[in-house]
Amino acid sequence: MNNLLQKIHTRGYWQVIIRPARFAEKRIEDIAALYPILQKTYVSLRGWDYPHLDIHANPRIDIDWIEQQFEWEHYLSLWRFCQSGQFFHSFGMPIDWRDKSHFWPADENWKSGVLLGVGDTVATFTEILEFAARLSLSQAGDDQMHIDITGGNLAGRSLFVDSPRRWPMHEMYRASIEKYPCTIDLLRSDLVARPREIALELATELFKRFSWSSTAETLRSWQDELKR
Repeated sequence: MNNLLQKIHTRGYWQVIIRPARFAEKRIEDIAALYPILQKTYVSLRGWDYPHLDIHANPRIDIDWIEQQFEWEHYLSLWRFCQSGQFFHSFGMPIDWRDKSHFWPADENWKSGVLLGVGDTVATFTEILEFAARLSLSQAGDDQMHIDITGGNLAGRSLFVDSPRRWPMHEMYRASIEKYPCTIDLLRSDLVARPREIALELATELFKRFSWSSTAETLRSWQDELKR
């Protein structure tokens, strides 16, 4: 396993695969076109791009894919984009890396692996789905898209309200599962038409694994705070 990927997986992480449902080895014929596709399709909803493209480093170029690794403060990320149109991304949950951050330093109550923010989770699903919608309209897309999102190292982690403008939770909502895999196949037309709705549906299903029966309507106000 790649060293950075291995490090990411030591704490809470998200892992994402977005690809056309139909495999085509050279869907994107020119490997030099891969990075420009990402430059046109990434999203920026809360001040940190998804996926993050490091403008200070060129991506590594392999036989039929490109890759970029990034580690700064509480952000750890590794993505790989293939000529088949498959996009792979693994990144750490920022809250679990505050001990490495100067901008968001760990306080005396901080401990890795104990919390999952509701707002951060909603934003993460929204970023992934909006990016997937844009990617589906590029050379990397097709009429049907496959999306895998996995949250890892969840066992024992509790939900919390990560916004000072909202009331804290009065009950403990804790996960017992180690991972939560979410797999969905979508027509491109559906994905492009309602990425935010789909993101809320997926986030709602994850929160049920914490015994929190929120609804998409309940979470929409969190999502509405994000840029469009």
